[in-house]
Amino acid sequence: MGKSVTRLFEQFQPENYELELHPDPESMLFSGRVTIHGKKVGRPSKRLTFHQSGLKITSANIIKHDKKGDLSVNVSRINNQASYDEVRLHSDSLIYPGQYSVTMEFSGEITRPMHGIYPCFYKHEGQDKKLIATQFESHHAREAFPCIDEPEAKATFDLTLTTPGGQTVLANTPIKTQSTSKKRQTTTFETSPKMSTYLLAFAFGELHSVSAKTKDGVVVSSWATVAQPKAHLSYANNEAVQYLEFFTDYFKTPFPLKKLDQIALPDFDSLAMENWGLITFREVGLLADPENRSISGEQLISLVIAHEVSHQWFGNLVTMRWWDDLWLNESFASIMENIAPDKLHPDWQQWEDFASGRVISCSHRDIYKDVQPVAVEVKHPDEIMTLFDPAIVYAKGARLLNMLREYIGEDAFRTGLQSYFKKYAFTNTSRSDLWQEFSHSSKQDIEKLMTPWLQKPGMPLVRVKREHNSLLLSQKRFLMDGDDAVSTWPVPLLADQKLEPAIFDAKSARIEVSKTTMPLLNIHGNGHYIVSYDDPDAQENLRSRIIDQSVDSLGRINLINDMLLLARAGEYSLSPMLELAVKCAREPRVAVWSMFMRTVGQVQVLTDGAELTEKHLRKYEQKLAQYWYDKLGWTDKPKDDQNTKHLRSTALSLSLAGESPDAISHALEAFERLGNVEKLPAEQRAMIAGAAVHHGKPSHIKQLMDEYASSHNPEVKQAICQALCATRDVAVAKRLIEWGLGDKGAVRQQDIDHWFAYLMRNYRTRDLAWDWLVANWGNLLKLFAGSKHMEYFIWYSSGPVSTSEWRAKFKKFFEPKIKEPSLKRNIQIALGEIDVRVAWREREEEQLKKYLKKSQ
Repeated sequence: MGKSVTRLFEQFQPENYELELHPDPESMLFSGRVTIHGKKVGRPSKRLTFHQSGLKITSANIIKHDKKGDLSVNVSRINNQASYDEVRLHSDSLIYPGQYSVTMEFSGEITRPMHGIYPCFYKHEGQDKKLIATQFESHHAREAFPCIDEPEAKATFDLTLTTPGGQTVLANTPIKTQSTSKKRQTTTFETSPKMSTYLLAFAFGELHSVSAKTKDGVVVSSWATVAQPKAHLSYANNEAVQYLEFFTDYFKTPFPLKKLDQIALPDFDSLAMENWGLITFREVGLLADPENRSISGEQLISLVIAHEVSHQWFGNLVTMRWWDDLWLNESFASIMENIAPDKLHPDWQQWEDFASGRVISCSHRDIYKDVQPVAVEVKHPDEIMTLFDPAIVYAKGARLLNMLREYIGEDAFRTGLQSYFKKYAFTNTSRSDLWQEFSHSSKQDIEKLMTPWLQKPGMPLVRVKREHNSLLLSQKRFLMDGDDAVSTWPVPLLADQKLEPAIFDAKSARIEVSKTTMPLLNIHGNGHYIVSYDDPDAQENLRSRIIDQSVDSLGRINLINDMLLLARAGEYSLSPMLELAVKCAREPRVAVWSMFMRTVGQVQVLTDGAELTEKHLRKYEQKLAQYWYDKLGWTDKPKDDQNTKHLRSTALSLSLAGESPDAISHALEAFERLGNVEKLPAEQRAMIAGAAVHHGKPSHIKQLMDEYASSHNPEVKQAICQALCATRDVAVAKRLIEWGLGDKGAVRQQDIDHWFAYLMRNYRTRDLAWDWLVANWGNLLKLFAGSKHMEYFIWYSSGPVSTSEWRAKFKKFFEPKIKEPSLKRNIQIALGEIDVRVAWREREEEQLKKYLKKSQ
């Protein structure tokens, strides 16, 4: 069975850490001293055990505090248990329950994998620079100092850092004292709130910032390296101020710190991390050019900031007891990241973005037998990192909470949250604590409603049939790679007319209806289930309602998504969906358009490699885009709202993908006239650069590679990555891999997976990308040791696979790796997805080819 999780909090409970660290960026080493004040609990024993990973503990002493005074406890042996991430302090005498202070001195390495204490690299004015930062979630604080590295082990922290002089030093709390001696500066920070070890953070380097205050006097500052323009921090800082004020009011609970810092890191494993008072971001998640504005970039920044600022309450102020309730952190932050922008930016229609983003993500993953439930039992330390499945813990959890919110109403939802924070501030909770508060606010049994949704993987397919004045309902788990005839869920019907009962919790039921029209279930798509209407007339009515827009945009998105899911299962077909998209060519909402684009994307996957069909699909794309391409053109107008700007980008992108001569001409002219990607309109960078790759001069490839290597702008880099990886020239792809993904390649460590993903998605370069992955797997394991990145390579390599030949390749390489706990679940799901996609292609490819040929 191997090792299992041991809860060290059950033998020692920290109350305060006095932590001194001396990181040296030049030698990439650090030393430190920690005194942990806390309580020994449980039975008497002859040792105290703490977490550590990769540290050398050089000395240790234990002091017992009691009424007789302070007594020294002999430490006879220091035993580093590397395989268990532990250090065990042995004594010749029994250590009884009580108050203790444990002091350890230690040393360690600053390592390249982007967790623990690690370096970020960048250039400024031609000089190589280094920024030191931390990432401790989920269980990487132990790489920086000995501790009880579990979320329930909340304590206060008194942190002192000795760092190179003249650099900015940041941590969770404001600076208390700072002094300089012999080119080193020592910074002591104010005592932190009581918090989990994974929330401790610090960073130091050459930084600059912009600052503002909330109406409550909290100082909000946004930081970046000096290589980035300070003006690019202003948008994010303004958003952070607004979101901090919004959540303080929404939760009726003050933010407990004097300041909130945000810092853009050149190298970062995730998009952002909610460290209390010092939120860390990838540069793309925080930096926005105020002159050449990217609307989608600003919306991403707003969403990420809302997510992380909401974490200052969900996760930081109130924390899950153990990782099996990680969803208490991430699902709530993922719903709040939509509630807040919906109020502060109502013109964005944020719930459309949620329906076409998070909802699609979870509904297309939660259909395989090996998928995890929202709440997962952790049986092995390496499984902790696998819990952060964005489609389940983030997206599905958020959808379930939105389902609950619609069912009980906004007032009861908000009142329950306010009571929850008031009651449990600075403590740890489990899901039942939250359900209790919602039950009080809604006067309903919320635990009974929500527990099955959290504990069971998957989602139901609800079949609906009209029989006179009744609806005949049945439910069964919608499973693509197996069969589950047992599971049922309490399904809120969320219909466009009143139905009794409002919750369907049996395998089948008959419900009386008063209206002659067929009720539309799950009207806004907030319920985590699929609906299939068995009556052909009802199906045709739904298509008509999408076309004439008599159901709102959220409903249209959900109906199209249900069709896509049913097509995957063989109960529907993509050809009628392509025809539906043509009939909806004047659809005004870009989020609905994203569903048509997703349909086209599925058709590409199921037919890729067929060059004649590819030509037919391009003609279809031109036809689909023509109305909005003609109407909106290339240039934003002063009165354009966000939706119109995004709709223009969609029409242009689709026209270029369809190789419209007029669109190609415009794109190449813009590329030649403006001279580089940075100067291109921000929303059009990737598509125009892509046109230069496909239809421009050979010299454009070198031009783009040079700009990628020299640019500090993360959005510019991302656009160039997309454009170059879309090449149809295998020789160019080989050149890109050697240039970008080699040992000293131009691509940052954090972005390697993006380049791989785009090259795998391109069927002309897929063999090269796959060969690179196979050859470099061992190096990638070292480079991303202990991080979430390795699962990304599984997702990206399986996503475009739709043939038996590629299935065999994938299975041969990845099946032996199932024995690795951190990879097991993602490999199993990927194998199931591939089997389904291969069958889907075999079922639909010829029909799709005929439709596209006929549509010319």
